[in-house]
Amino acid sequence: MRSRLRTLGRVALSGPFVLLSVLVAIGLGAYTALSTIQTPYQILLPGPVTDVQRLIQPYPRPVKGALYLTTIYSDPANAVEYAAVALYTRFRADAGIVPRAEARPRNVGEPEYQRLLARMMDESKTAAKVVALRELGYDVKITGQGAQIQEVVKGSPADRALESGDIVIAAGGQPVATSGDLVALIQARKPGESVSLRLRRNDAERDVSFVLGESPDEPGRARAGVIVLTHLYDYHLPKELDLQTRDIGGPSAGLMFALGIYNAFAETDVTRGHLVAGTGSINTEGKVGAVGGVKYKTIAAQRARVNLLIVPADNFDEAKAHAGSMRVVSVSTFRDALTALATLPAKD
Repeated sequence: MRSRLRTLGRVALSGPFVLLSVLVAIGLGAYTALSTIQTPYQILLPGPVTDVQRLIQPYPRPVKGALYLTTIYSDPANAVEYAAVALYTRFRADAGIVPRAEARPRNVGEPEYQRLLARMMDESKTAAKVVALRELGYDVKITGQGAQIQEVVKGSPADRALESGDIVIAAGGQPVATSGDLVALIQARKPGESVSLRLRRNDAERDVSFVLGESPDEPGRARAGVIVLTHLYDYHLPKELDLQTRDIGGPSAGLMFALGIYNAFAETDVTRGHLVAGTGSINTEGKVGAVGGVKYKTIAAQRARVNLLIVPADNFDEAKAHAGSMRVVSVSTFRDALTALATLPAKD
């Protein structure tokens, strides 16, 4: 997590006239005071790209290409940052501001929120290992006993139907064993559609339903407004490997982790010498799910001069709109991603 000064600095480096305009407008003397005032908004910026093959331990064989996971910066905005970014976005598309209530839960403090992101990342890494090793022909056993609600965003579609601690065991008549199962079932629906859930609460089962809302920054994408993790997650892997992610959190790197692990043990290099970037959550069945911040991840991939960007099908239009001449492909499953990579011409 970077400091607030660095957040503002990234905007300033991209457009110095913006920061200068703000400082002149408010006066240097008022800067310190205004920088202590928090706003109910979150700043979004393109983050760095990281070759997932360099995160795998033991380190796999070197390859000529790269498999980049893409990230975004998302920080609370103080008054000065809000003014700078609000002005900057009038001229450039590589920064954004969204209501914080839509970007993260209100009732979760920063330490707990970071722990939740870390746990979601851990589940994502496990799903990636399962998918990649199964595709390579290994027998991988995994179990879960439902999707446990960690937090319900106040005022969200699920606010009155679900509570923290609920364990969802079925959705739309389909069994739910892991958090990825629930996310995939919700993402298969559209805003305005109703979703019916069967859950366990206080050792009793009950049925609830509610109407899905729409993502505030991704029109057309369904939103429930909950954070979920798998209840009693357990797995056995035939190969020992680790993904050293450090400061990266959340589930959106799952697809690229799976590709990196697959490439570490496959007989041929799936990058074929190309720079490939991507984003997308993944469940243990290999289904690729939509993620947030794709606009900023696409810009990050462009800056890295990648040859191919792989995104979930539900995020394709958003990515394509900001990709320029960069090639973008949409995928719904892990195998779709492997097929897309197989179409790349081999580089010497």
